[in-house]
Formats: sequence, structure tokens, C-alpha cells
Amino acid sequence: MKKRTIVGIVSAGLIFFAAIGSSGSQPQSSSLDNTQTVSPSSTTQQAKEIAKPTCDGTVVKTNCTYESVNYASYTYQPAVAEKSHTETVTTYTEEITSYCTLCDDGTFSPSCATGRGACSHHGGVAQWNAPRYSSVPKYSTKTVIDAPAQEAYYTKIAE
Repeated sequence: MKKRTIVGIVSAGLIFFAAIGSSGSQPQSSSLDNTQTVSPSSTTQQAKEIAKPTCDGTVVKTNCTYESVNYASYTYQPAVAEKSHTETVTTYTEEITSYCTLCDDGTFSPSCATGRGACSHHGGVAQWNAPRYSSVPKYSTKTVIDAPAQEAYYTKIAE
């Protein structure tokens, strides 16, 4: 009978320790699993990747990353249209405005007379129907560029 009692006590003890060991070993193994898979360097590296959003230049402009480069500043500069104004330019050309009698002294007959006695007080007639030239204004517009157009671009300041 002594033998049976000892076997019973040992069996009860083994069952008790097995129950305690199985319930207590699961949390220990899971915590060991977590510490084995996550190292401090990989946690810091993941935190850096999560902390740096992707730069878009409009909403996300600072402390961001784009194409694996970290930027302190990454700002979109939109395209700028050309700035210009127009000016009116006046030039003068010599054109024939009329025909008249030219006297020998280089003056024109005031009445543009064509008959006898024309230019009698000016030394006679040098040329009949001589062309008279005058300065005639010509107007044109000219576009002056104050600032040339610029394409859109990004200002990038790397860390």
C-alpha cells in the first residue's frame, strides 16, 4: 500500500506541475518570440521610415523623403506666366504726298502753276510735276517682355 500511495502522490505532483508549466509557459514563449523577432535597431529603423512621410511639395514640404532621399525642405514652385506689355511705336517715312512745279531756286510754286510766268520771281521752272515728299507717321505695336515665363519646378534642400 505504501507503493501505491507514493505512485499516486508522484502522479498528482506531475499533473500539477504539468498544468502549471503549460499555463505559464505560453506567455513566456510568446514574449521570447517577440524579443527574438524585433531587435532595437530594426525598431528604430521602422520608426524612422514611419516618421518620414513622402514629399509631395504642396502639403508635405518638410522633413520628408522622396525617392529614398530625405529632405529638410521640398517645395513645389508652380509655373509662372510671361509678364509683358505692348507699346506703340511711331516711325516716319518719306512719301510722295503731291506733285507741284519746282522752281530753279529749289522752292515750289505756291500755286503749283503750270503756265507761262510760273516761278518768274524764282529764276524760272526747274521741273514740272515734281514730287513733293513729306514725313508720314507709321504706327505699330511692339510687345516688351518684362519677365520671361518659368516652368514649374521643385526647390529641394536635402538633409
